[in-house]
Amino acid sequence: MLTCAFLILVGCQGDAIDDVAEESLELSGTARRARSEAIRDSAGIKGMTNGVLLAGIAQVETGLSHCWSEATWACQGPSSSFCGGPVIAGAADGPCSAQQGGLGMFQFDGGTFEQTLARDGTAILELDGNIEHAVDFVAQRVIEEVSGVGSYDQAISWLNSINVVAGDPVFEEWIEIVSCRYNGCCGCSSQEAKYRNATLEARDEFEPGFWGDVTEPPQCEQVPAIGAVIDETDPCADAGGDPRWWRSVGDAGFDGGLMWTHTTDSAETENFARWNLTFAAAGDYRIDVHTDGGTYGQSGQAAYRIAHEGGEETVLIDQAAVDGWQTLGTFSFAAGVAYRVRVDDNTGEPLADETRLQFDALRVAADDGTDPTDPSNPNDPPADDPNNPDDGDDGDDLAGGCQASPYGGAGTLLPLFCAGLLLLRRRRD
Repeated sequence: MLTCAFLILVGCQGDAIDDVAEESLELSGTARRARSEAIRDSAGIKGMTNGVLLAGIAQVETGLSHCWSEATWACQGPSSSFCGGPVIAGAADGPCSAQQGGLGMFQFDGGTFEQTLARDGTAILELDGNIEHAVDFVAQRVIEEVSGVGSYDQAISWLNSINVVAGDPVFEEWIEIVSCRYNGCCGCSSQEAKYRNATLEARDEFEPGFWGDVTEPPQCEQVPAIGAVIDETDPCADAGGDPRWWRSVGDAGFDGGLMWTHTTDSAETENFARWNLTFAAAGDYRIDVHTDGGTYGQSGQAAYRIAHEGGEETVLIDQAAVDGWQTLGTFSFAAGVAYRVRVDDNTGEPLADETRLQFDALRVAADDGTDPTDPSNPNDPPADDPNNPDDGDDGDDLAGGCQASPYGGAGTLLPLFCAGLLLLRRRRD
């Protein structure tokens, strides 16, 4: 099942803190319910309605802890705005000063902290980002292990179909996959028992129906007459294609976050970003996109396709040219009609060049000059002009190993490291 030479080279150091963690790791009471709700709802946003499967993993990995303040016996990871301080980091990969333990509730580990964040994105430092990345990770393991499952959507459907009952053949198959591909202990009955028991206990911890009571995600709202800013996390924005190739960043971009993927020179699109627009009032609106000047927005020929009342227009921009807003143009839109702006990853820039394509905020501004990012200052300049250093808009509006738990075996996060290496055949670190 799992073969990786690095298991020999970077094996875990053993479980020297079992007794301490068994006594001090667990969240309790209200905190456990809130954390379980977060797992359920964040997984639901990704289409996974059987979030209890993730809760079983999180219980074994960290006892549902995400922040170091919840498990101070562990190492301190990088800072997280959710935690108001460091996330929990694995304590069995060597001294904390080595900064090479798994990060957060699901203990993602690509080597050192820096290597893990380069591979998985800084969004894993936040609770919802850690959960959403866990969905993507287990979906990929299902694709690799389950016969007849060949796509992300099929993997999510398979996960949602699992009946969480001891002895159920599909549930037992899932437990074997988790023990082998998440923990690295293939065929280990003791480790399988830990994941099985943790999942069954999570199923029964709260009232019947808790795990099926997924909070409906927010709906895409109409663009008001004054315009709006639609960030990449907005319900009106989609990161389309295979989610494995999207990376989230929580320390850059408009309002402190963005997503990126690599460009390709393929004939077919693999990943795309889309902003869905329906207007409350007909009229002419200026469309701007936010770029960061070359850190994550590197494509020199990003082609934005704008559907509008007169048809569709494609506008090419250099994402690296501006740290701030770039204008795509002014277009007419009818009220109540579904429009969209889209940019695809097949820009013509080869994958081998590792050019990044940024997915961030889109600004819709009314033609009367009103700035939806600052209603009190309607005269804000519309966008940066890379050829005019005195345009007054300099981007200042930007905001901008081993598991931590000893409940599992010592090799829990090594498969994550190996999987990251396997994904390099396509991208994207």
